[in-house]
Amino acid sequence: MKRLYIILSLLLISGIAFSQTADDALRYSQQNFNSTARSSSMGGAFGALGGDFSSISINPAGIAVYQSSQFTFTPTLEYRETTSSGETSNYNDSEDKFSLGIANIGLVTTYKPRFKTEKGWQNFNFAIGYNKLNNYRKSSISRIQNANTSLLDVFVGNSIGSTDSELNSFREYLAFETYIINPDENDPTNYSAITDERLNQMQTLDEKGYAGEFVMAFGANYNHKLYIGASIGIQNINYKSTKKYSESTQAGSTSEFDEYTFEEYFKSSGFGANLKLGLIYKPTNTVRLGASFHTPTFFSMDEEFKSSMVSHFNTVDDDGYSNYAADSPFAEYSYNFRTPMRAVFSGAVVLQKKLIISADYELIDYSKAKFYDGEDGDDFNGDFDNPDTNDIIKSEYQNTSNLRAGLEFRISPTISLRTGFSRFGNPFKSAKIDEAYNVYSGGWGIKQGNFFFDMAYSYADKEKDYYYYSTPDFASSKINETDTNHQVRMTFGFKF
Repeated sequence: MKRLYIILSLLLISGIAFSQTADDALRYSQQNFNSTARSSSMGGAFGALGGDFSSISINPAGIAVYQSSQFTFTPTLEYRETTSSGETSNYNDSEDKFSLGIANIGLVTTYKPRFKTEKGWQNFNFAIGYNKLNNYRKSSISRIQNANTSLLDVFVGNSIGSTDSELNSFREYLAFETYIINPDENDPTNYSAITDERLNQMQTLDEKGYAGEFVMAFGANYNHKLYIGASIGIQNINYKSTKKYSESTQAGSTSEFDEYTFEEYFKSSGFGANLKLGLIYKPTNTVRLGASFHTPTFFSMDEEFKSSMVSHFNTVDDDGYSNYAADSPFAEYSYNFRTPMRAVFSGAVVLQKKLIISADYELIDYSKAKFYDGEDGDDFNGDFDNPDTNDIIKSEYQNTSNLRAGLEFRISPTISLRTGFSRFGNPFKSAKIDEAYNVYSGGWGIKQGNFFFDMAYSYADKEKDYYYYSTPDFASSKINETDTNHQVRMTFGFKF
């Protein structure tokens, strides 16, 4: 029963079975602008305030607010727990991850004209540094007992009409090589699954990576009323995932088949550039208004992909084998990607340097994200299994808004208490899919002379539904996933 793994056949079926997806577009387009502890504790609402390094990624005019040079460094500790439950399963599965990283490091220098006047340009500032925008580190596990459909049915449906040399080398050909789908003896283009029993299903997903922005910014202060700024951002993305999906027979089964595991490895990395312009205006000493515009970030991306499959049988074949394994080719692909542009409108009230209330309203149209072919710049059209990826992005995503709000109360000349809230709008058009979520935060800060220290805690709770597989005719049972995220940030700062 053992088949030869013929390299030539893989070359003949080398149509790549992976492509950029709408999920990738959303992952690379969503960003969090709360890299410092002060910003995080106030919900990231710094578009009209400035004076904090994270504000440069929101509104570069914030750099012009600085009255002295400053250096900041922010380490962060994150705990993430993912709980999953299947609609037809009694299991509640949970996985957690701890991660330690650097959320921010930044330097701001201030230049004041030698012949300073009461009116006119008061200071010119320059900043360089790094702000973390996203952390992709996450693990999840889920399972379904006695499933009424199987991924084997998907493999069979995709294989019918093809000879083994024409099968998808990253999915169906692996199933063929490991004997979980088999061709008809009289018709090699017709296939059947190794079993039609109800199977138990389990999936684990391990994700790692981050997104960040290296920023260079320039700002100017006119008469302490108008602050303008511009920045160039170089963003980097590193993401990789390992997904293992298995199906096994239930206890008491008499089938010769026992179980199989299908593993997919995916890695993407790249760099992109953007331009941000912004202003802050103080109509009074109490009120501050801000606005900023972010161009799309234009990325050059590289991807790697491979898959493998292992099956186990309760009986041995004529050659003494009961386990079978197959590996796909190693695939690499380069492409370009464009995130949507953003517009941010901000307002803040500062009362006697005792109380600050601030808010940001951000607009972003996720349907404007777009993939381009890496070789000739044409639109990326997906692979032979998928319709145009960009058409899916346009049809699934929508224009949405994000809201950030924060409050700071100075209880003494050296100590401040803070709290914040942010809501990230639902990127999906469908009323059946709601992935909007809230972030709650709080913290405190202390300053002594030229030194200051800030600490923040934030909590986010996201919920979504997904399926292991879905076709026009059937799908797996629905999985409900709850992702809770706890972050602690500490900013060490020094003014000079």
